Amino acid sequence: VVKTARTMKKAVDILQPYIEKNKDESTTSAGKVLVATVKGDVHDIGKNIAALVMACNGYEVVDLGVMVPAETIVKEALEQQVDVVILSGLITPSLEEMVHVAQELGKVGFNNPLMVSGATTSELHTALKIAPVYGGPVVHLKDASQNSLVISKLLNPSTSLSYREELDMQYAHLREQNAPKSDVTVSLEEANR
Repeated sequence: VVKTARTMKKAVDILQPYIEKNKDESTTSAGKVLVATVKGDVHDIGKNIAALVMACNGYEVVDLGVMVPAETIVKEALEQQVDVVILSGLITPSLEEMVHVAQELGKVGFNNPLMVSGATTSELHTALKIAPVYGGPVVHLKDASQNSLVISKLLNPSTSLSYREELDMQYAHLREQNAPKSDVTVSLEEANR
């Protein structure tokens, strides 16, 4: 894993100047995204891939790095006026930190699309824990290859509403399927009948 991370870092370092060189001054940005690996997590392979994919698709990328506290993510999202926040995390504690980030973004009224990804993340966790505490759309993606497609749907006024409604229905269904079950108890007399 460590060797893979080093290889990925070297590949990104090699590709980045070509991406920057090929950007035409007259080309308009597809949007601005903030990417960060949440506090408590040092893993950056997924975050780096997401940033690279977004840059290759014409998005301006604000990469905050790893171990980024919620306060920094909120501050930068507001100051940089980003269209989308992408959170990455590989380890289990990252799941709760993503919930915390979503809550903190909500407290300041930021409700632009929020995307979560990483090995421990799941659509179920997103539906049960993150989406209910965030005012905007929250999307879980398994890999970075879909980021630009999903973001373009979310930022396009003609597809945004239907995509958000689809997400809401999908998450509501997951919450319904996974709602706590209440056990019905009966008295001993009733049970003996």
